[in-house]
Amino acid sequence: MRVIQSAALSVVLAAGLAGCTDSGSAPGPQQQSPTVEPAPGVPSSAGPVTLRGQFQSQGALTTGTVTIHVTKAGAVLQLENLATGTGDDLRLMLSPGTLVPGTGGSAGLSSTKLIELGPLTGAGQRVEMDAARWAALREPIRSVVIYDYAGKTALGTANLQED
Repeated sequence: MRVIQSAALSVVLAAGLAGCTDSGSAPGPQQQSPTVEPAPGVPSSAGPVTLRGQFQSQGALTTGTVTIHVTKAGAVLQLENLATGTGDDLRLMLSPGTLVPGTGGSAGLSSTKLIELGPLTGAGQRVEMDAARWAALREPIRSVVIYDYAGKTALGTANLQED
């Protein structure tokens, strides 16, 4: 009986070790590096995408235009002739929402999500985003917002349309 137990233990031990060593068999499933889905607006092989919008006033009289050129290398946002109200801490933001009519006649964003690009520095500001930064955006960008961070107020928003 002891010989059978010893033989059975040897078989189990050998089978366990065989599972832990490479016996030259076909390679197992290879690990694939995670794929990063392209961000909305990242062009396919068809070519680059251009998004444009005209600023509309919200918390202050705001005028000007914005253009975002998106290529495989990333995106470039360009403000043109921007004029807006004053504030202690004006920021440039992206949003997956759009400016829509609200209750009482005032317009508001259809999304509360804002993605900060940095401080607003001028009427012709240019912001460059590499492909990794643009790809990190998980939702389509549908508007650019001038936001008074200190006053927690959107001064103006440009809804984006694809050219």
